[in-house]
Amino acid sequence: MNSIFNFRTYQLSFLFAKPYLWISFMLTVFMLFSGKLIFKISHPIIMVLSSKILFYLGVFLFYFEIGLRKRLTFYQNFGVSKTVLFVLALLFDIIITTAFINLIHLF
Repeated sequence: MNSIFNFRTYQLSFLFAKPYLWISFMLTVFMLFSGKLIFKISHPIIMVLSSKILFYLGVFLFYFEIGLRKRLTFYQNFGVSKTVLFVLALLFDIIITTAFINLIHLF
């Protein structure tokens, strides 16, 4: 539990989340523009955030494979568990997405 209070934990979590943040950002942009133009969704933030939770849940389950589990050894050597890594990556993504959606709504 002490690893949550270290700055290095957040650095490592952001390092882990960078490739997924780009994929998630492209997913957000696609869902926002297609949701407003095609489906006429009134609350796109709920749709986008629920899809992100499902995306990170899929990535979390994907890392149970033996070959991909070895990639997490670097983070586990610093004392960051897999669960903390994915939860912090999801929180980074939710913060960035919420800021992006609120910024878009200003224009």
